[in-house]
Amino acid sequence: MKTISLFLALALATNVVAQQIQKLNIPEKLPNDLELIDEIQHFRVTTTHYNGDIFGNFYNKQQICGDYTRGLEGGKVKWNNVSFSQSNSPDRNAKFPSPSPVAYMENFTYLPNEDMLKAEKFEAFTEYADFTKNLVWDMLGIEGFAWAYFDKLQLNLPYAVEGMNGKVDLAGQGYFENKDIQLTWTGVSERNNENCAVIEYRTLNNPLEIKTESLEMKGRSHYWGTIWVSLEDKQIEHAVLFEDVVMELLFPGATQKQLMDATREITFKRII
Repeated sequence: MKTISLFLALALATNVVAQQIQKLNIPEKLPNDLELIDEIQHFRVTTTHYNGDIFGNFYNKQQICGDYTRGLEGGKVKWNNVSFSQSNSPDRNAKFPSPSPVAYMENFTYLPNEDMLKAEKFEAFTEYADFTKNLVWDMLGIEGFAWAYFDKLQLNLPYAVEGMNGKVDLAGQGYFENKDIQLTWTGVSERNNENCAVIEYRTLNNPLEIKTESLEMKGRSHYWGTIWVSLEDKQIEHAVLFEDVVMELLFPGATQKQLMDATREITFKRII
C-alpha cells in the first residue's frame, strides 16, 4: 500500500512540475518588439575587491558602494551616497569599517554613452578615482549587455558580440581590450515579482594596461556574470559581475615588478 502511495505521490509531483514548465511557455528567441520603459529606477551597487598574490594568499580588501538612478530627464543617470571602505580581514563575512563618503560623486549626473570614457569627464575625480570610475564603466557595460543585443539572443545559444570587442581607452590612463564577449540567454526566472530573461555574459583573457603617476600596471582579466531583464518593461531587475585580474605592478622608485591577483564581486540590486 505504501509503495502505491509513493508512486502516486511521485506521479502527481511530476505532473505539477510539467504543468509549471508548460506555463512558462519559453520561446526560442527573445521578443524583438519589447521596448524599454525607461522610468525612474534605483539600484544599490556594491563592488568588493579582494587582493592577494597569485597563489591565493590574501592581502586586503576594499569596498565601494553607491546608489545609481537612471531614467532621468533626457536619459541621464545619477550617483548618490557613494562611499569607500578598506579592511585587512580575510573573513568574507566580516563587516567593513565605517566607510568614507566620496563627496565628488554626490549627484554626479551624466548621459551614459561613450563620452564617459574621456578624461575630461573625470576631472573632478580625486581620491578613490580608480574605484569610482569603475562604478561608471561597470554600469555602462551591464546596460550594454542587457539591451544592445537583446533581440538577437536565442535560447541556450551563445551569441558572439563582435561589436563590443576591441580596445577601450580608460580616460587617457591606459586601455582595456575585450577579446571575445559571449552572451547567452539561458531561460526565464522571477526577480522583484516580474518574469525576467536571464542573460549570462563572459569574456576571457582580456589584456589591460594602466599607467599613472603612482602606478604602472599590465595584466589580463576574465569577467563574467548574469543579468535579469524584465520581460514586461525591459528594465534590469538585478545583475551580478565577477572578475579575476592577474597583473604585474611597478611602483615609483621600485626596481622590481610585483605580481598580484585581484578579484571583484559586484551586485546591482534594484531598490524597490
